[in-house]
Amino acid sequence: MNLNDFTIIIPCISFQDVKKCIQNIRKNYRSIKIIISLNKNVKKNNDKNLKIIVSKFKGIGKKRNIAVDKSKTKYIAFLDSDAFPEKNWIESSFKYLKKKNVGIVAGPHVDPPTQNYFQKIVGIVKKSYLITIHPNFQKNDKKGAQFLSFSPSCNWILSKKLFNSLNQMDDGMLRNEDWDFVHKMKKTNYRLFYSPETLVYHENISVKHFIKKRFIYGVYNWPILKELNINNFYFFLPLFFFLFLLSFPLSFISNTYLIFYFSILSLYLFVVLFETLRILNNIKDFFLVLIILIAGNISPGIGIFIGFFNYLKKRV
Repeated sequence: MNLNDFTIIIPCISFQDVKKCIQNIRKNYRSIKIIISLNKNVKKNNDKNLKIIVSKFKGIGKKRNIAVDKSKTKYIAFLDSDAFPEKNWIESSFKYLKKKNVGIVAGPHVDPPTQNYFQKIVGIVKKSYLITIHPNFQKNDKKGAQFLSFSPSCNWILSKKLFNSLNQMDDGMLRNEDWDFVHKMKKTNYRLFYSPETLVYHENISVKHFIKKRFIYGVYNWPILKELNINNFYFFLPLFFFLFLLSFPLSFISNTYLIFYFSILSLYLFVVLFETLRILNNIKDFFLVLIILIAGNISPGIGIFIGFFNYLKKRV
């Protein structure tokens, strides 16, 4: 097993989105094969080991599937366009890919060393359990190597054979295609393995981008929500809480419901306050982190609610 056995696959919209990522990859991997799956054509490409595939598809899963079909290596490494790898990123996966039952080697995607103030605030908010699944694994590299139920595909390394054996990613999904893929893999003998050394840096764009992305994440969640199983119950929670917030008028009808409503709301605020204090680096950022944490936690629920009507339109 060596670097010639791997292809890095990156989906994006335009080359401008991935330009910084490519530059950082080439600092550590000068000749590794890279395939970019994007929507806008590139006039010039001087990198002989960089292949560019242009399509009109929006879904990340579909773009990855197309790129995997074009790859010629035994292994593939998924990376987001707003991320870049640490030194020895791919090499750190070698020993784990040889292990029995290891299907995917996933690692943390931490904040880059250089960020502006608001990017740092977004990075702090992402360390909350109200925002991120397994934040202690995803957002730092202090946990030991172990099997994990899920980690996002912004940092995955796996065999092309396994990817194709599970019929690739669901190309009809615009979000959560990685959650769906891991769920399919759980039906086999393979599992996702977390490696702290397999590290990438993931950019935080802005507060507006973060909240908007959370909202869109909710809008396109229905392909997952329609699959009723215990693993997907987690995704219903933002919707249930948003519907609960909308039920406030019922408190004018029933005093019992008024007490119930404000009891639940008080409990929620207590949890948010606790989480804010837990993740906070500096007390002067308290109110900003608190507001962004609440907005980031509720926005997927609003997106799921709106996405439900879009889902119904497509079914009619």
